[in-house]
Amino acid sequence: MTSLERVAMALQHKEADRVPACPLVCGASRRVYGVTYAEWAQDGELAAKCMLQAQELIGFDGMLTLVDLSVEAADFGQEMVFPVEDTPHPNYNNPKIKTPDDFLKIERIDPTKSPRMKEMLKYCEILGNERAKTVALMGFVYGPLGILSMMSSAEQLFRYCMKYKDHVNKAQEVITEVLVDYIKAMAKTGVHAIVLDTLFASQCIMSKKLWRETEFPFAKRLADTIRECGCMVMVHNCGNGVYFDIQMESMNPVAISFAYMPDDCKDDAELKAKWGDKTTLAGYVSPAAYMFLGTPEEAKMECKRQIEAFKKGGGYVLATGCEFPPNGSLMNAIAMMEAAEQYGRY
Repeated sequence: MTSLERVAMALQHKEADRVPACPLVCGASRRVYGVTYAEWAQDGELAAKCMLQAQELIGFDGMLTLVDLSVEAADFGQEMVFPVEDTPHPNYNNPKIKTPDDFLKIERIDPTKSPRMKEMLKYCEILGNERAKTVALMGFVYGPLGILSMMSSAEQLFRYCMKYKDHVNKAQEVITEVLVDYIKAMAKTGVHAIVLDTLFASQCIMSKKLWRETEFPFAKRLADTIRECGCMVMVHNCGNGVYFDIQMESMNPVAISFAYMPDDCKDDAELKAKWGDKTTLAGYVSPAAYMFLGTPEEAKMECKRQIEAFKKGGGYVLATGCEFPPNGSLMNAIAMMEAAEQYGRY
């Protein structure tokens, strides 16, 4: 059974030969090919070569094209910092959004011609040409509120959502128009699914009511666009107390990638019982505790625990709760794949 077939079975809530496993190796792939983070993050062809070699080495069942959370914000004009060996990020000393009126100055751009999104489309296209027949390919799009948080700060954006909601939503409208174009272009590259990151839909950031009044309708429009383009909708949310219910209502994803318990579940058993037949659960091995600080054996044992909790009946992908640590030991990613082979057989 190919990786693609294995993931497809999980998404249909069927038992494959084994549990599919995706350690979400993204930035760490640059180390397999031997390039700097700054080079990898700004060159779609180079990123694809890194990912292809990492997949051959580790054998994971799905490729996620996350590069960093500032890709879209950079093309909207946010000044960036590209460290040599660490994740690119906004220049926190010079946010694009400094006042509420700055939300009204966000202008529409062409994602097929903008510097960073254009490279991400190239990245997806190469992977599509090389692996679409055998490996699950997942494009990545940051939600409009997340993009705005890269142009201000999450804390400041929360305050703006409370006091200047109309300004924020007008900016989201412009950004969503661009993301619709981006999704349409991404869907043509051969990816099977597009992952929407809606981090703000979690208890640690904002209430369900506030998320419904801000990002909810825009996330719905993006999800509808993904389906109209023939791709599957997936959601990633690594917030604490993630809102499965309202995200299902808004986007109806075939899978949710998560790092912590949903706000309405107290443990693995309740999560499996409440949500296991409604969406595919992808998670939730801690990148920090097990993939960065843990030994390969510790990582394998945590994977075993989660496999035993979630594998029955399919509808489950063993995965890290967020991106594999860019500077973590790749032996721990290999340990996840070994755990899937050893303990994930149906």
